[in-house]
Amino acid sequence: MVFKPLSHLARRSTKAFAHHAQSITAASSTTTTQHFDKYTHRHRFVKRGNVQQRDSFHTSALQQPNSAKPVLDSPAFDQGSDNGLDAYFAAWQRVQHGDEWHQFQFRRRIGWKNTASDVDSLRSSDRDEAPCLETDQRPLLNRAHSTSALEGIKKSQDSAIDHIEAAHLAQVDKAVANEIKDIEHEFQETAAISTISGRSGHDGKANGLVEGSSQIPSDKADHQSSGQIQPSNDVPAFLAKTSDENYHSNHMDTLERTDSYSKIPAAFEALLRGGSVPTVEAYNALISAAICLPAHDYQVVSKVLDVYSDMLRRKVSPNIRTYTLLLDSLCVRSLQVKEARNLLEQNQLRYGGMKTGATYMFHSHESEAEILAEDGSLSIALKLFAMAAKESAGLVMSSGTYRVLIEACAAYGDVESMIQVHTHMESNKVIPYASIYPAMIRAFANAGELQNAIECYEGYKSMAVSDDSGVLALLDRVDNDVYAAVVKGYLVCGRQLGADKFFSKLEDTPAANDVQKTRLHSARDAVALNAYTSRYLELRDFEKALQLVGSTALSYPAKNDILNRICIEAADRNTSNVASQSYARIPDKCVTLAASEAMLAMYVRQGNVAAAREIYSTSLTNNVLLRTSIEPSTMYAMALCGGGFVDEGIMEARKAYGDIRSFSQNPNDKGDLAESIDMAIEALSSFLKDRGIISSAQASMNLMWAMIDNGGLIPSVAEQLLSGLGPNEVALLSWQDLKLALQVEAGILGNGKPRFDVAHSARFAYLLDTALVNRMPLDKRTSDLVESALDTIGNGRPDLLARWRGQLSSPNLSPMIPSDFLPASPGSILSSGSDGNIDPYASTLDHRGSSIIVEELERQGRNTPASLSEALARLRNIRRSGRHPRYIAYSKLIASAAKEGRTSLVHDLVGTAKQDMPLLLQYPTVRHGWASILDAMVGACLTLGNRRLAFEYHQQLRGIGCAPTANTFGLYITTLKESTRTFDEASEAVKIFHQARSEGVEPSSFLYNALIGKLGKARRIDDCLYYFAEMRSRSIRPTSVTYGTIVNALCRVSDERFAQELFDEMEAMPNYKPRPAPYNSLMQFFLTTKRDSSKVLEYYQRMQTRNIRPTMHTYKLLIDTYATLEPINLAAAEGVLQSIRASGQTPEAVHYASLIHAKGCVLHDMQGAREIFDRVIADLNTRPQACLYQALFESMVANHCVGDTKPVLLDMASRGIGMTPYIANCLIHGWALEDDISMARAVYEGIGTDKREPSTYEAMTRAFLSSNDRDNALEVVQEMLSRGYPSAVSGKIFELLGH
Repeated sequence: MVFKPLSHLARRSTKAFAHHAQSITAASSTTTTQHFDKYTHRHRFVKRGNVQQRDSFHTSALQQPNSAKPVLDSPAFDQGSDNGLDAYFAAWQRVQHGDEWHQFQFRRRIGWKNTASDVDSLRSSDRDEAPCLETDQRPLLNRAHSTSALEGIKKSQDSAIDHIEAAHLAQVDKAVANEIKDIEHEFQETAAISTISGRSGHDGKANGLVEGSSQIPSDKADHQSSGQIQPSNDVPAFLAKTSDENYHSNHMDTLERTDSYSKIPAAFEALLRGGSVPTVEAYNALISAAICLPAHDYQVVSKVLDVYSDMLRRKVSPNIRTYTLLLDSLCVRSLQVKEARNLLEQNQLRYGGMKTGATYMFHSHESEAEILAEDGSLSIALKLFAMAAKESAGLVMSSGTYRVLIEACAAYGDVESMIQVHTHMESNKVIPYASIYPAMIRAFANAGELQNAIECYEGYKSMAVSDDSGVLALLDRVDNDVYAAVVKGYLVCGRQLGADKFFSKLEDTPAANDVQKTRLHSARDAVALNAYTSRYLELRDFEKALQLVGSTALSYPAKNDILNRICIEAADRNTSNVASQSYARIPDKCVTLAASEAMLAMYVRQGNVAAAREIYSTSLTNNVLLRTSIEPSTMYAMALCGGGFVDEGIMEARKAYGDIRSFSQNPNDKGDLAESIDMAIEALSSFLKDRGIISSAQASMNLMWAMIDNGGLIPSVAEQLLSGLGPNEVALLSWQDLKLALQVEAGILGNGKPRFDVAHSARFAYLLDTALVNRMPLDKRTSDLVESALDTIGNGRPDLLARWRGQLSSPNLSPMIPSDFLPASPGSILSSGSDGNIDPYASTLDHRGSSIIVEELERQGRNTPASLSEALARLRNIRRSGRHPRYIAYSKLIASAAKEGRTSLVHDLVGTAKQDMPLLLQYPTVRHGWASILDAMVGACLTLGNRRLAFEYHQQLRGIGCAPTANTFGLYITTLKESTRTFDEASEAVKIFHQARSEGVEPSSFLYNALIGKLGKARRIDDCLYYFAEMRSRSIRPTSVTYGTIVNALCRVSDERFAQELFDEMEAMPNYKPRPAPYNSLMQFFLTTKRDSSKVLEYYQRMQTRNIRPTMHTYKLLIDTYATLEPINLAAAEGVLQSIRASGQTPEAVHYASLIHAKGCVLHDMQGAREIFDRVIADLNTRPQACLYQALFESMVANHCVGDTKPVLLDMASRGIGMTPYIANCLIHGWALEDDISMARAVYEGIGTDKREPSTYEAMTRAFLSSNDRDNALEVVQEMLSRGYPSAVSGKIFELLGH
C-alpha cells in the first residue's frame, strides 16, 4: 500500500535565492544616486511642485561606512578567494625554496564532484582552504514537509547557508563593491600575461610554472582531482588553457543557439574539469539553461543567481547580455509573484473561512503568502540595473528588458524607479514596446499624478502617429489598452467629467471605412470593460456597472464580459442580489468558469446548499475543470457534508478531482496537481473531523479511493477514515472496498505506526475474518500485508492465524457471493434453499416511510426539485433510525433525480440501495425488488444521455433473469436523437420495439406512442396506422398522447379527413384528458398546408371551450394566422402579444419572429421588419435567438436584399448565435436568386456536414440546378443518400434530378 509522507503539504519555498540576494545587494552598494541625474533635466515625468529627483535605489544598507572598505589584500579574503594559476605559482615557489611538496588543490566550483578517488587528496591538501558555495548549494524547501515544520526548515536553511558562506559571502558583502572596479583591470592583466606566455614560452615565471607542474610525483598525480589543470609537456599551459576555453565556449554557444539547453550544464562541467576559467559567453549560456530548464517558475531565480554569484567570485566581468538575462528573469519573477499574491488574496476572500479559525482553505496557502510577501526580485533587479548602468558606459538594454523592468515597477507602484528606467531608455533612443504605456499610465494614476499620466499618453500618441506614417516608433500597438488606461486614470483621480470627455472625443473620431469602424467598436468595448467597469467594481458601484450593459453601442461579447465581471465581484463581496441578477442575464454558453465558481462560493458561504447544487450541476460539471477548480470543488463538498449530504459531497469531490487530473495537459504539472489535491483531501477530512460529522462506510471508502486515485494514501486521513469502520459498516463494504480497507489496516499494523486509534488490531481482525468467511480471493500484495500484520497481532488471535493458514492451504475455494455486490458479515450467510416468499430485509423495512416517499414524488402539481428534496430528507431520516425504504421508493427516487439531471445523486442512490439491501439471488423477493431498481437505472441513464451505461445496467438486469419494462424501452426510442447520430430513427425505433417483444415485454401505451411518433416524423403513415391498429387489438386504450401523435402524423401526409375523424374520436373518449398538442397539430396543418384561417381559429375556439391553456406554440400559430393568411390583420397579430402578457407570461423571440416575417415577407415592408428586429434585440428582457435572425434573413431575401445580410451575420456571430440549417437554407435560396452560386456554396459548406438536414440538401440541389450545374447537384444528392434518411424523405430530393 502506497502511503505518502505524514507531512506533505508544505509548498516549495520561493525564498531559495534570498541569501544570494545579499551578495547582489552588496555588489551594487557603490551605486550612487547621481547616475540618473544627467537624464533628469530631459525627463517630462516629474511630480508637480517637487523638482528634486529622488533616488529609488538609496537604502540605509548602502550607506554603511564599511561598505567601501578595501579588503582585497586581507588574508581572510585571500584565503577565501581563488586566484587560479597565480596561487599555483606561489605553491611552486615554496617548493623551490626547499619546502615539502603538497599537491595544490584548485577551488571546487560549479560542476566539481567529490568522487571517492579525491578523498585522500582532499585530506592531504591544504585543510584550511574554505569550502566554496557552489559545492553545497542551498537546498530548496521540499514539498514533503508539513506547514508546521516550515519555520524550522527556514531556520535550518539559514543556518546552513551562513555556515557555508562564512568565508566568502561575509567578505563579499563588504568588498565586492571595490572588487567590481578592479575586475576588468585584473582580467585584462591576466589576459595579457596569457598572451605573452603563449607567444614566447620563455618568460621565467611562466616557464617555472610549466616546469613545476611537470615535476609532480607519480604517487601524488593519482590523487589529482578532476578539477585540476594537467598541461602536457609539449604544449604551453596558457596556450592549452586558452584553446580549451575557446573550444568549450564555442560548443556551449552552439548548444544555446540550437536550444539544446539540457546539454549546457554538462559542457560547462567539462570546461571546469579542464581547469579553465569560463568566459562570459559560457556563463551566459549557463544562465540561459538555468532559465529554460527548470520545470517550475519559482526555481529560475535561485539558479540564475547561483550562476551569477559564481561568476563574480571568479572575477568574470558580466556583459550586456548577462545583465539582460538576469534582469529579465528577475522582473518576470516579480510579475509572477505579484500575480500569485493577487490570486491568493482572491482565494482568501472567496474560499477562506470554511474551517474554524482559518483564513485560507489550505494551510499551505498561508505559508505561501508569507513567502511571497518576502520576495525581493524587483529590488535586486533595480540594483543590478543601476550597477550595470554605472559600470558600463553607454549601456543599452534591449526593448524587452526595458519593458519588463517598467511593467514590474508599475505593478508594484514604484513610480520613481519606473521614471528612471524610462529615462534611460529614452536617452539611448531605444524603440519601446507599446505595452509599457498602459502600465505607466495606470501607475501614475494610482499615485495621483494625472498630469504625468496624460503626458505619457501624449508621448504614446505622437509615436503612434509616426508609426502610422511609416516611421518605426513602436514595436507593437495597444491603442485600446492605452485609451482604457487614460479613462481609468481620470476615474481613479476623481475626474469623471474628464473621463467622459476623453471617451466622447474617442467616439466622435470619424470612421471612413469598415476597418476603422471595427477599430472604433473595439476601442469602445475596451474602454467600457477595462476602464469604467473596472473602476466601478473597485468602488463596488454595481448599479453604474450594470447600466453599461444597457448601452446599445457595446458589442454582445463585451456585455457578456461585463456581466461576468460584475457577477464575480458581487459574489465575492456577498452582494447576492446583484450577483444573481448578473448571472441570470448571461447566456448559458457565455458564462465563464470563474463566474460559476464565485457564485458557488457565495451560496456556500450563505448556507444555500440547494442553490449551490444547482450552480455546480449546471455550470461546473459541464466545463473543463482547471487546477483552480480544486478549491470550489472542495468547498462544495464541504457544504454538502455540512448540510447532511456526506455521501454526495465526497462522491462529487472524488469525481471533480478525477476530472481535474484528466483535463490537465502539462505533464510537468502532474506532481504539483497531485499535491494540491492531497491538500484538498486533507482539508475536507479536517472539516469532517472539526464539525464532528460521521461519514458512512461508502463515503469513507470513496474518500480513500480518491487518495488512491491521486497516487497514495495520506496516513492521518486514512486512519481517521478507518476509525469510523465498525462491524456494521464493514458488513456494508463491497469486495473492492473491503480489500482496500484490509490492505490499509494491515499496512498500518505491519509498519507498527498506528497513531490515533487504539482499535486497529480489533478492526483488522474483523476485516480479515469477514474476508475469510466470504472466501474472498486475495492477491499476493494483500497476502503479504496480512502476513506482516499477523506477525504483530498473531499472538493475541491464534484462531485468526490458524484460519489464515487454512485459507492459504486451500487456495482453490471460490467466493460464495458474486463480487459485483456486497459481502455478508461473518455468520450472516444464509442457505440458498430458503423459502421464496421470505424477504431477508423485511425486519428493517420502513413501509410507512416508503409510501410517503412514493406519494411525495408522484403527487401532481408539485415542484419536482422541492418534492425530490423532501423525499431525500425523509430517506435520510429513515436510514438514521437504522431502517431503510422499499425497493420501489429507491426506483422512484432514481427516476426523479434523473429528471433533474443530477447524475451523481443517481449513482449515490443506487450505491445506498446496495448498502441497505445487497442483492441475494437466492431470494426471489430480493431479485424482483432489484429488478425495479436496475430498470430505474436503465431509464435514468437514458434520460441523462449515457446510453453506454444504460446498456450495462440492461445486461445486469438480464443477468438476474429480468428485462426492462415497456416504458423503459419507450425511453430507448424517445432518446434516440440525443444519444446517437442515427438518421433513420424510425427504423431504429422499430428494432427497439421488436427487441422488447423478444425479451418478453408486454408493450404499453407509452411504448406505442414513442414508436408511432418516430414513424410519423418519417412520414411512414402506413406503419403508424398498423401499430395504432395493433395497439387497439391488444386492448391497449389509446391516450390523448396517442391520438395527438397519430393526428400529427396524418397532418404531415395531408390526410385531412382521417385526421379530423380521429380528432373527433379523441374528444369523445370517456377518459379523455385535454392536451394542447393535438389542437396545435391541426391548427398548424390548416395554417401551413390548407391556408384556411377559419379552420385555425375554429380549433382554437374548441381548445378554449375545453379550458385548455394555450402554449407558446399556440400563440405563435395565432400570430402567423392573423399576419400571413387572408385577410391580413396585423393589429390582431400584435394583440396576441398583449394576450400573452395578460396571462402572466412574457412574449418570446419566436413570437416577434412571426411579426418580422409578416412585415417583411407578406407585406414586403422591409423597414418595418428591421424596426421590430432592432427593438427586440435592444430589449434586455428578450434573449436573442436564431429564429429572429432567420425571420430577418427571410425578409431580406423576399425583398431582394440578400447583399445586406453580411453585417447581420457578423452581429449574429458576435452574440454567440450559431448558424442553423434553416438560416442556411434561406441564404442559399437568396444567393441563388441573385445568380451568385459561389456565395450559396460558401453558405452550404459553412454549415458543416453534421448540421445539414434534408431541407439543406434540397436548397443546395435547387441552387445548382438553377445554374444548370447538374454534376454538383448530383454530388449533393449522393451525399444526402449516404446519410441514410428514410426513403420518403430522400426520394423527394432525388426526384429533382428527374430520376
